[in-house]
Amino acid sequence: MDQDPPAEFDTANIHLQILGEECLFALQVPLGRRRLLELLPAARELTHKATAIAIRKARQQGKEISCKAGCGICCRQLVAISVVEAQAIADVVAALPYNRQDVILERFASAILHLEQAKLLNPQHRRGHRGLIAHGAGERRTLIDEVSKRYFKLQIPCPFLEDESCSIYPDRPLVCREYHVTSSAEHCAALYQSPVEKVDLPLHMGDVLASTVARFTGIRDQTIPLILALEWVESQEDKLNQPHDGKEMFMSLLSAIDHENQQPFEKRQAAHI
Repeated sequence: MDQDPPAEFDTANIHLQILGEECLFALQVPLGRRRLLELLPAARELTHKATAIAIRKARQQGKEISCKAGCGICCRQLVAISVVEAQAIADVVAALPYNRQDVILERFASAILHLEQAKLLNPQHRRGHRGLIAHGAGERRTLIDEVSKRYFKLQIPCPFLEDESCSIYPDRPLVCREYHVTSSAEHCAALYQSPVEKVDLPLHMGDVLASTVARFTGIRDQTIPLILALEWVESQEDKLNQPHDGKEMFMSLLSAIDHENQQPFEKRQAAHI
């Protein structure tokens, strides 16, 4: 008698408190030996749940989300992602038709050259290990803010920005899924000069994934600029593709969520610089 193939996923019922609201929902748990990339669907679902609650609470306060298709101002900000998300982005690029792939790769290369010329990136540093350069001294959060301001001043568009909209919207990074503002788009255009009111979330899943990746691979427990995604994946590919026990990875993800919730804001992870 033929036996059924082993199940690839199990279902876990997750109970979380998000912004004071009790939530119970199901997530798929990868079984067997799996890549860290296979945690991304669960991370996206958690982000979706948390963001939906935060937006609903903002609307209950009389606020409305001003973000919409065709408004790509935020796509010129410094976007910090985990290396697992970087791997997902690299897979998206690799799956594109060759002519389209060439366009995207040229945009990545042009943006990186721009950063090097602006002395935000050192061309002599090893690719896949380097990060943006902060000038001066101070606390880490202060340095991150300084780098973010300089990056935004350059107005480098995301390589996937098309007609001021995201061309990989279903595959966009977690931080992009979390980013919603209730102030006018005019304020976003004058970021760091005008007050921008954002919908606050209790945790950021990109940081959670970065922490989980660090536990299993030894890759630094930090997020990286999206614009460096391809070179980081090329350098770290062997570590990222190494299989691990799916349940253990999933439990580590939940543990990282608990840890993130317990950390004060200033102690949370920031982009690799």
